[in-house]
Amino acid sequence: MNSAPNTIANNAATPPATPDRPGQLVVFDGDCPLCRRSVHFILAHEARPVTALVTLQSALGHRLGEHFGEDAEDLDSMWLIRDGALYRDSDGLWRTAQSLKAPWSAAAGLRWVPTPLRDGLYQLVGRYRKRLASDPGMGGAVQYRLLETLSQAQCARLSLPASLADA
Repeated sequence: MNSAPNTIANNAATPPATPDRPGQLVVFDGDCPLCRRSVHFILAHEARPVTALVTLQSALGHRLGEHFGEDAEDLDSMWLIRDGALYRDSDGLWRTAQSLKAPWSAAAGLRWVPTPLRDGLYQLVGRYRKRLASDPGMGGAVQYRLLETLSQAQCARLSLPASLADA
């Protein structure tokens, strides 16, 4: 998908999650440097390796968007899918922070900031996201956890309908 070099070293202390048993999905713009850097950060700082990844541009990203009534072509937000629900914008951000090690998990406290304020800031950063970070590429742990399809077992683990699984 990308030939950019991976400039972030893999965190050897954190074993990679088994993509077959994700506890949550992060669906992100695979062409956005800040989004790629964000998923590297998430994988490097998870308390337990539970996150699998999907790009918004993929067929799976489109199917997930269709299922949740979201447009995967509208690349203005990362999505978090957990327990059968899709969270976007700052709701997805603070919920993702819940899965991180301290001190990063403290960002879950953003939930107490009024939604219009935190979503406004999220959207402001999103407007400039392609200029805010260098591109780390999609090698290592990101590539390992990147899903193109879902199995019925993965759908069950994520509380998603089996109809989202590939036959």
